[in-house]
Amino acid sequence: MAGPVEVGKDGLKVNGEKILPICGEFHYWRVDPKWWDDILGRLMKGAGLTMVASYIPWSVHEPIRGDFDFTGRRNPRANLKGFLDLVHKNGLYFVARSGPVCLGEIDGGGPPDYANLIGKRSDQFLKLTQAWVEAVSKVWREYSIENGGPLILVQVDNEIGASKVRLKRFLEDKYGSIEALNQAWERTYRSFDEVVEDDEVYSGRKGGDSYARSVGANWRSCLDIMEYKTRFFPRDYAAKLVEMFRKHGTDVPLFTNNTFLFIQDWYEIQKAVAFVGLDHYAYYLIPGDSYYWDYIYVSLNNNISNFPWSPEFQCGSGMMGFGPATSQHQRMVTFFSLAAGMLGVNYYMFVERERWEGFCPVTENGKVREEWFAHRQMFRILQEVEWQSLSRQCSIGLLWHQEHFWDFLHEGGRIIQPDDYTIVGSKDYGHLAQEPFWLYTKTLIDTDTDFDVVDVRTDLSKYPLLLYAAPPFLDRAMQEKLVDYVRNGGKLLFLSPPPHLDVEKKPCTALMDGLGIKRGEPADVDVALKIRDSSFSVHLLETYPGAPSLLTSEDGKVCACRRSVGRGEVYQIGFSSLDGKVFRSLLEAIDAPRHVGSDNRFVQTSLHMNQERAVIIAINRDTQTQKVRITVLADLGRSEEHDVEEMFTRKRLTLNPDRTIDVTIPGKEVAVIEIRKREVERVDLDKDKLIQGYFKL
Repeated sequence: MAGPVEVGKDGLKVNGEKILPICGEFHYWRVDPKWWDDILGRLMKGAGLTMVASYIPWSVHEPIRGDFDFTGRRNPRANLKGFLDLVHKNGLYFVARSGPVCLGEIDGGGPPDYANLIGKRSDQFLKLTQAWVEAVSKVWREYSIENGGPLILVQVDNEIGASKVRLKRFLEDKYGSIEALNQAWERTYRSFDEVVEDDEVYSGRKGGDSYARSVGANWRSCLDIMEYKTRFFPRDYAAKLVEMFRKHGTDVPLFTNNTFLFIQDWYEIQKAVAFVGLDHYAYYLIPGDSYYWDYIYVSLNNNISNFPWSPEFQCGSGMMGFGPATSQHQRMVTFFSLAAGMLGVNYYMFVERERWEGFCPVTENGKVREEWFAHRQMFRILQEVEWQSLSRQCSIGLLWHQEHFWDFLHEGGRIIQPDDYTIVGSKDYGHLAQEPFWLYTKTLIDTDTDFDVVDVRTDLSKYPLLLYAAPPFLDRAMQEKLVDYVRNGGKLLFLSPPPHLDVEKKPCTALMDGLGIKRGEPADVDVALKIRDSSFSVHLLETYPGAPSLLTSEDGKVCACRRSVGRGEVYQIGFSSLDGKVFRSLLEAIDAPRHVGSDNRFVQTSLHMNQERAVIIAINRDTQTQKVRITVLADLGRSEEHDVEEMFTRKRLTLNPDRTIDVTIPGKEVAVIEIRKREVERVDLDKDKLIQGYFKL
């Protein structure tokens, strides 16, 4: 039987009602309690937020060891129960981020000094944590939604990163003897202790390179270290905390957050919690162009997470060397993330505090900045289109495999786009730039092909078409999974050679044998190719003589082949399809499923629908104003039965008979276009009091 809080791929339900999961971070213990009520009611609920979140620092509530204060008897700002009473009074739900590790620019990161001296996240640290979890769980039981309170979610720890505290045990369990490890790693360690002390192999860094072979790490040692750092440690540590919270009665869904792919394997850590969410700071969507980098992160997390929600979403901060995050930036970041599949976010920080950058929508003494009005406008739009009821339309998946990423690091992967503004801010996003995955990501975005980045371990059945653009190795179980995907009706398109090696790069042809395919013959020539009504000059890398032809060059070479397998189809492409026109024509040739698209390479669109309306998010990535014609490929019925409106400008638009919409979007801006059935009434927010007034007059 489901509890009062349900999280899933389709959203968040509380007591059976789907709510809009838009949340704001408010650190009560950093603000004078006299402002709590006003900020919660007039400025958070009044802006249109449905949820409020806060770190709950252990050190704030245990100022003296063994003396827990949740009522403010020692420090008025530690009156957690009083704060929760006000959250409840103002009709907001509460998300508790109660550690034990919070970070959050708190002295000591959340735990008190006596726990920090032991060493964060060690076994001894976890023993000390028992007392904190027991004490705070009493509050969570009292204020849980199960008891009619506002608490709906609890985050365990924050941005779990590995330390070496369990590495020796992990390697001993894996290999049994140092001789076995040395044979696998091609090293000459004298003991497991010496392995643990080898910082170069553990960190994989020497002279600024990523996980490079120059430090003496072979592929097997890279696999083991990355397994420990990203899979074993985060999952094991999170599972221990979950067990602890459950033991002491915390009864709402428990989740954690993630950061970078070289720190956590998001899929693996989610085995320990209800869901994982991405901490997302898109510093360079404006003024730079980190669009490709950010899309990979956001889309992959949304694919993996059981509830695609950001527990820590950029708000009130700067843009890493480019000044404050403006209202324009907040629009861009918010709708970029929602367009890629996020269902909601927690704005960090919505309320000002010390050790932040000073651009939050609400100050610590209950005043508003102009950003508050910008957020209120966004929240109003999301309420009016009933965002929580819409479903993103996407049928194409670009496959991702964690070990392919590790291989990129092992080979010394680093920034490959010197023109990217992310370098100016000295933030290295380049660790996602493995080829050809990175190059096809850019092509998909530049051709406005709606797609998800799809971890091969997740449910593949929702995608009628999957694209493989990756190294030719894949775990045997995953090879067999892709065979089953095709046999059950899926289309699998190889934009690079099919895997013929396993994860240890040993021969494994389970996929090729299961699909009845083989490698093509080397060609390395330029050929003329006709795809439907268009002609192209392409560089042919492989040809497939004798295979069922999909595309043939003018001189008779089979440049792409198609094979039916079970109820599905598999395609092998022997030429580079990175050119936008070639790629679009290729997708048309295989009848790739699409739902919306634009005729402008700078504008990316996404379609979100229910039975009553469709909403298009159109994002202009360029710095210049762009005129764009958007084509709705999904079935909307007759155009005269719909009203079309751009929600930010409130401008009425026309849905042409050919289901196109013409719109002009300023540089680095967003258009939100609602296509609503004429008989459907829009929610009147003022009448229904879903959003209150700015000020009490």
